[in-house]
This record gives sequence, structure tokens and C-alpha cells, in this order.
Amino acid sequence: MSGKSIRIISPVSSVYLDATRLLAALVVLYVHAHDQWYGVESALLKSLAHGAVIVFFVLSGYVIAYTTTNNNRGEFQYAKARLSRLCSVLFPTLLITIVASVIVSKVDPVLMAEYSRGAAWPRYLLSSTFLNEIWFLSATPPINRPLWSLSYEFWYYAIFGAWFYAKGGYKSLLPFVIMCLMAGPKILCMMPIWLAGVAAYKYRGPASSSNKVFLLIILLFGVVVVSILSLPAIPYQLGRSPLYYANQFITDWISGLIFAFSLWLLPTVAKAPAKPNRWIERFRDVANMTFPLYVLHHPLLILWRAVLGYQVGNPADMWQAIVVVTLVSAVLGVLMDKQRFVWDRLFTFLLTKVKKLSTGIFSPAQPNKVLVYHSVEESAVNTPSGNDN
Repeated sequence: MSGKSIRIISPVSSVYLDATRLLAALVVLYVHAHDQWYGVESALLKSLAHGAVIVFFVLSGYVIAYTTTNNNRGEFQYAKARLSRLCSVLFPTLLITIVASVIVSKVDPVLMAEYSRGAAWPRYLLSSTFLNEIWFLSATPPINRPLWSLSYEFWYYAIFGAWFYAKGGYKSLLPFVIMCLMAGPKILCMMPIWLAGVAAYKYRGPASSSNKVFLLIILLFGVVVVSILSLPAIPYQLGRSPLYYANQFITDWISGLIFAFSLWLLPTVAKAPAKPNRWIERFRDVANMTFPLYVLHHPLLILWRAVLGYQVGNPADMWQAIVVVTLVSAVLGVLMDKQRFVWDRLFTFLLTKVKKLSTGIFSPAQPNKVLVYHSVEESAVNTPSGNDN
């Protein structure tokens, strides 16, 4: 930790963060719709969509730093929150993607052939376990390419959690090392971008409640956009083996660090407002739909083209699809969120079992009397109060 007192993100800063993630999701949606309706993948638009994902990574690191600093309830709750959030969206998305793939294959096999890349079922299996992008794999489902970044997010959560909750001593870092080795070079190459978001919150800039700083923040955001569109791809072009979406990681570091610096400047306050602003809360509800919109839009656009048809190069037709897909994704996102409690309960059960198993494995066998004594002592010293309830 930085040693600084806890400061809360100001209401205006919160709106800026929500607006930024919503804008990034809409940019990705537009770029993919444009590619499909115009039949040509623009290099400039491709860079813009990839840059939007870089923005997501920085925002993700920033938010995780915020929650672990201000609402740290221990590794158990951290793991449960991250897993339930990801899985409550991922598994319904995979199911919807499978259904869309079957329909598209039946209705328009020529269109489906454009996205086929060998056997599909291993890709779904790997994606369901967040293994689709480890090491030199690039195995997202054929009609849902945006899922590549979800695998990266999972491993950033896992690696950061293993480091953050290490108890001290080199043995406690073993999970961290294992996570890094499992993730592999592609994911680790991009992790400095995510960590830049963590640093932007943990080592916050001078305390400020003035909104004048937003002039500089918005200017820096413009610099980020220019860097995304104009910097050469270093060291390699996107999409090629062996790093695929991580190919231009040095270029992405530059854009990510500039954006992280802009977040470092965000105004903060000493305490949250006594009464939340109703409009800010409503806007956050809208911004919360960015996650389902990001993971669902690609298969839904392809499904639209197969079932309803489309006119190549027709902007009105494209925008109609964009609006409908956005609304459908929002509705599905609400339904997913309503089922999140099921995933919370599942991971509470599974993580409790894992915790008991690991305690049994690593606790030395003792005579019954001594074992009871140590059990009471460890629960008092090592269990954060209230965290596992």
C-alpha cells in the first residue's frame, strides 16, 4: 500500500469513469458492425477497437485497486467476487454463442464458413476455463472473438490476488509464481497496462476536488486516442502468431500509461456524499451494461445478418442492427445480473471446500489435544474478522 489515507472517487470522477467504459464498449461495437456491413476490415478502425480494450484493461486495474484498498475483505471474498462476476456473464454468453452458431450454420452456412477455424468445441471448452489465451494459444469461439480479453482479465485478477494476499515469506509466493507460469508470455506482456491502472489509484495524485483538472484529463484522453491511431505497431502487427492480440504490446504500453496518468489526476474526496445522486446512480446502471454488450455483440450481429439479412454498405441497416443488438444485450445483461446470486453461492461452497482441503493438507498432524489448541489460535490470528461469513 502507498501509506496514503483512503480517498473516495468524487461523483464527477465516477461519471467520467462510467462514461469512458461505456464509450469504449460502443466503439468496439461500432467497429465490428462496420467490418461486417462493409466487408472490409479497416486498419484504422481495428486499431481503435484494440485501443478500447487497452482502456478497459487500465480501468479494470484501477477499479480493482479501489475495491481492494477501500473494501478489502480478504482473499476468500476477493476470489468469490471476481469469479462470480466473470462466470455469471461468461457461461450464459457461451451458451448464447453456441445457439447463435447453430442457427447461423443452418440458415446461412456460407456466412458461418467465414468464421470457422477448425473444430469449435475445444474453443468453447478452453474459453469456459479461461485457458483460451494462455501461452501461445488463440482459441476464442469462432463467432465471438472479443472473448479473448476475458481470459486476460481472469489471469490479471488471479495473479494480482495471489500477490496481494501473500502472507509473507517465499513459500507464500508460490501461487503467484504458478499463476504467472500458467498465464504465459502473451498475457504477461500486456499486464503492465493493467498494473498501470492499479498504480493510478494506489499512488494517487495530489488531493483535489476541483473539476478544472478535467480539462487536462480530457486533453490527455485525446492524446491517448491519437497515440492509438498513429503509433506504429511495435514489435509486431496485431493478429499474427505467436502473440496475436498482444503483438504490439510496447505500443499498447504507451497508450495505456498515458491513460493511466489521466486517471491518476482524477479528483477525489475525503468521504462519500451523505446522499447519493440519483442521476449518477442511474447512469452507472447504464454503464454496467458495457460488460454484457462487449461479450455479446459480435455473435448477435452475425445472427442478425444470417436471420434478417443485411445490405452491404448500407449505414441505415447497420445502425438499426447496432441499436437492436445494444438493447438486446442490455436486457440479457439484466437477466444475467439477477442470476449472480447463484454463482455467489456456488463459489462460496467451492472456495470453502478448497480452503478446508488446503488447511488439511498443509497443517501438520498433531495429537488431538494440541491440534484443538492450534486450531483456535490460528482462527483468531489469521482469519480477518467477518471476512469469511
